[in-house]
Formats: sequence, structure tokens, C-alpha cells
Amino acid sequence: MQRRTLIGGLAAAPFLLGDAQAAVPRPIAANLVTAAPATWDGHDCLAVELTDAEQALRLDTQGGGNRPSMALVAPSFTDGVLEVAVAGVLTGRGARDDRGFVGLSFHVSDDRSSHETVYLRMTNGRLNVPPPPSPRIDRAIQYVADPGFHFSDSRERFPGRYEKGADIALGRWHRLRLEIAGPRLVARVDGVEVLVVDDLRFAGRRGPVGLFVGDGSRGYFRDVVVAV
Repeated sequence: MQRRTLIGGLAAAPFLLGDAQAAVPRPIAANLVTAAPATWDGHDCLAVELTDAEQALRLDTQGGGNRPSMALVAPSFTDGVLEVAVAGVLTGRGARDDRGFVGLSFHVSDDRSSHETVYLRMTNGRLNVPPPPSPRIDRAIQYVADPGFHFSDSRERFPGRYEKGADIALGRWHRLRLEIAGPRLVARVDGVEVLVVDDLRFAGRRGPVGLFVGDGSRGYFRDVVVAV
């Protein structure tokens, strides 16, 4: 497996091979989001959140949480390992039930209309004080595919199968790792296995990797690694 650490302008030098120190990822494209260098909790990182227009649209329509709102940071990926240090905070610009949605998108289509994503609901994590009530405490990490397989679809048809609890919290760094091989995905948070999916919707598709954010949420991302 070849380890690739994103460290800078992808147009000139997409990856640095080896275990070099990773810096702030620079997106190759932003889709429905803004992305800007930032410093948060003592670390240089990339801050990603919905554009004003996209946030307003979601408030008006009361939906769209699985739309392809992401900053693309790697041009091509099918199988392998994706890792990122990620934190999430609430912006106060969304709905009352926003959860600090941040994660990784993969198998993104060429026109960016479809994708698979694993995201964290930071306010649903067990490390929040006080911890969230049931059933939210069991809904801290989620797999979705858009179009056709939103969280509401999986929750209705397969309750508890595509979302699980996790030891995360709003406003702190966590390490999200996705191991993808064909139709199977294993997600780990801070080294602990938290979610397994055996039937990825777009298995085998080659496409970009994106840093995903949802309604009313700002994600901070650093140390993005793509290993293929």
C-alpha cells in the first residue's frame, strides 16, 4: 500500500509520498462549501462550512443533509485507507437540531452529483458533558450514499445498521480512519472500530475524496492521508 500525505497545493504536487509531516490540505475544488486556512485549538487546519446560499437553502427546504457539500482534496481514489484529524463546531446558522456534521466523502462522481460519505455527529458523541440522551447517543457516526440512501432511509429500513455510537465530542480533535476494500468499509475513530458497512453503494467507483460538512456545522481538518 502506498501512503500519500496531503501537504499542499495539489495542482502542482498532489501528494507527498512517505511519512512526512502533514500540513494544511488545500482543496482542489469546493462544492457548496467555503474552505479557508485557519488555526483552531492550537493547530493549523482547513476550516470548511456551507456557503451562505447553501445554508439558506437548507433552512428554507428543511432538508438536503446528504447533498455533496464538500471540499475536494484528492483527485482519484477507489480502495485503500482515508484518514483525517477532524473537529466539528456549530456555527449557529442552521436548524436547532444540527449536530456538528463532519466527515469524509469518497467515490464522488465526476459531476459531483453523487457520493458515499461517513460523517460524525459530534453532539451525539458519548464524550459530551452531559452525554446526549437515547437514541442520539447511539447515532454518532453515520454512513450515507447520495442519491438514494440518506440517513432517514437506512434508519427506517435498517435501524442501527448504518449508524452507531462513538466516543467523540463537539469541539475536540478526533482521528477518523476509513478502510475501504470493494463493498466493505471499516470506520475507526481514534483507533477504535465503530462502524462496519458490507454493502457500499458505489463500490469500485474511482473518484475524488472530499472533506464533508453538514447543516449549521464547521469542520476543521488537518493531516489528511490517502493510502492506496
